[in-house]
Amino acid sequence: MAKSMEKTKQLILLLLNDMGPSSTEELISEAETLGIAECRDRVPAAIADLNSAGMLTKKLSKEKKAIVWGLSDKVDRSELDL
Repeated sequence: MAKSMEKTKQLILLLLNDMGPSSTEELISEAETLGIAECRDRVPAAIADLNSAGMLTKKLSKEKKAIVWGLSDKVDRSELDL
């Protein structure tokens, strides 16, 4: 399962790079659109791990009425451009 969690973390970083700041639900929805159904369970845990590692920023969005996640300065965005 550790390998699949690493893939989920990488997916979150790629999605945030493409989509910009997004809520957990938006990330789950986009992952499901890509056909990755198991992400509903893994995304929250992967976000928590990435946040603990300092790779994400966390802000409250009044428009979305949710916490939105973004990429921190620790993330090398050049590695995310595919």
